[in-house]
Amino acid sequence: MKKDVRAYASIFALLMTAGANAIAATTPDAALAVRLKPLAPDAHQHIPALDVTITVNGPGVPAGQPILKMPLVTSNVESIAKTLTGLSAEDGQGPLSLTIVDDTGAGASRHWKADRATSGEVVVHYRAPISDILATRGAAPPLELRTDTGAFSGQGATFLLLPEAKLPWKLSVAWDLSNLAPGAIGVSSFGPGNVAPAVNGADEMGESYFMAGKVQVYPNTAPAAGFFSAWYGKPPFELHDLMASEQKLYSYYEKFFSRPSTAPYVVFMRENLVNAGGGVSLGTNSFVTTFGPKTDLQDVKITLAHEMLHTFAGHIDGDLESSWYGEGLAVYYARLLALRAGQITPDDFLKDLNDTAGRYYTNAMIARPNSEVAANFWLDTRIRVLPYDRGSMYFAVLDGTLRAASDGKVTLDTLLLAMLEREHRALPVNLDAWRALLKQHLGDAGVKQLDAMLSGAVMLPEAQGFGPCFTRTSKPMRRYLLGFEPAVLVEPKRIVRGLVAGSAAEKAGLRNGDAITKPVPQDMIQGQQNAMLTLEIQRDGKPLTITYLPRAETVDAYQWARTGNLPDSACAY
Repeated sequence: MKKDVRAYASIFALLMTAGANAIAATTPDAALAVRLKPLAPDAHQHIPALDVTITVNGPGVPAGQPILKMPLVTSNVESIAKTLTGLSAEDGQGPLSLTIVDDTGAGASRHWKADRATSGEVVVHYRAPISDILATRGAAPPLELRTDTGAFSGQGATFLLLPEAKLPWKLSVAWDLSNLAPGAIGVSSFGPGNVAPAVNGADEMGESYFMAGKVQVYPNTAPAAGFFSAWYGKPPFELHDLMASEQKLYSYYEKFFSRPSTAPYVVFMRENLVNAGGGVSLGTNSFVTTFGPKTDLQDVKITLAHEMLHTFAGHIDGDLESSWYGEGLAVYYARLLALRAGQITPDDFLKDLNDTAGRYYTNAMIARPNSEVAANFWLDTRIRVLPYDRGSMYFAVLDGTLRAASDGKVTLDTLLLAMLEREHRALPVNLDAWRALLKQHLGDAGVKQLDAMLSGAVMLPEAQGFGPCFTRTSKPMRRYLLGFEPAVLVEPKRIVRGLVAGSAAEKAGLRNGDAITKPVPQDMIQGQQNAMLTLEIQRDGKPLTITYLPRAETVDAYQWARTGNLPDSACAY
């Protein structure tokens, strides 16, 4: 799933109002320090909360202006903004009295204002609760504070109060693990242990991931720069071997993208009981992915390659309306570069390709234009997967077009690396830049091809659009149909409505008015024709379990099959 890869400038101003501009100043010594102290695990080895200390040494903030902020929801994940306890703040003049102001609308944050002007270092203390409640908003990346097996993890944006001022902050992270068992370690996206990374910007702290407790790592000794991984829980496969393999893939990415390590590159894994196997990138040097009791090892390899690709290939400017670029590239290149690097077999490549193709060509929303994605991304899984599926098929079509037009001299690699060169040179990396590259190499036809995709045209690669070892075919497959209003699954109270007459959901016994008590995943189920969906519901005060195959009509869907007698070594293109 997409997370923005941002370049932070030295901007000396506050976000909120014109009045905040008064504090803009050159502040070379501005510092932001985070100290985390997990409480002792309970009898179930759950860490109930963190004691958090935030120390902000920056310019004074006028009375009545916000000094701290936290998003209420980030990437469909609720933060602890409304549930933190014991909040106190003080500066060199003594205690500060804080009041709350909430934004409204999409992307809302909670802000904390001081009753007087601040002076010098501001120290903030509070307790961040760690809930065992499953994600209340349905489909979401694994960012919320979560704990099991004597460890915890979460993204900073979900539990850290961060300063409003956009400054080149000197960052530092410190751990107090005295409440945990001997051998406990703390790891952040900046690396293991207490660290002072060579990055700036409070948003970097919010984007970063934090994990501590009974944590396993690979390699055992953390490098000063390069691949490092940390995880906890009970994975269904051996993670040391998997991470050794991913370290090799990381080395391949470094060479392909001409980006040698200059800082730790940290990969996190944890268990996810709702959407196991999903992941999210965390800036340019970190990502997190998940597992469950039945997670398939080969699927995890592709997910790891996908999230790692995000941190190297980046995105174009824009939010969810631009996700076709970042997600499409990640789907397309995750399997391709893993195949080139020898980390997966052609059969693994084919399985992932056909999972994507099956989900795309059976999607009842296949013709929905890209303009509808942002507003409906979290509301309907069929729209949420379009940037991934349609985007990747567009890039396959484009690669074939480029090869045909240049006699194989220009490929999608050429355009991707050109976009990254623009980013390296601090030039705009946006839709206009992409259009210009298309026109340079393909003329108006390339731009028309892009516009067709954005308008919802079906993207169909050539028969051998995925290399010489595979050819296009088709097979009857069934469309995915939840059977009731999809938005129900992301609402605070999941009350079934809009039950589809004759659907598998209705035939299984689901009724309008049933309360769904446990979040359910859908994105991966869409790609698995025989995957059953189980709903835990409550009706008339009684718990019920309803299981059904969420499928509707049968359609002919494109797939790819192995062809010819070429050896595996000839399949990478």
